[in-house]
Amino acid sequence: MEWDERKRRENLRKHGLDFADAGEVMNARYRMDVPVVRCGERRTLSIAYSLGHLAVLVVVHTDRGGTPRIISFRRASRLEREAYYEWLENEFDDP
Repeated sequence: MEWDERKRRENLRKHGLDFADAGEVMNARYRMDVPVVRCGERRTLSIAYSLGHLAVLVVVHTDRGGTPRIISFRRASRLEREAYYEWLENEFDDP
């Protein structure tokens, strides 16, 4: 993973979450990915429960040359949490 160091520091100040820990979401088995377009760029909101933070977290990222570039890392909103829990109950297919 890669990121802009200035954005990492700002995210840490604003949300209390370090981009360096975003792998907890990115590597989660029960991760829901939502494609979005923002500022003309294709991005993905990856949502997963983090045991390390005891919360549902969101990593906003894009693909830059095959490497995930972290844009934001934050706690999920109420609507995002509801969508995630619904996905776990109804749509997630655990082999």
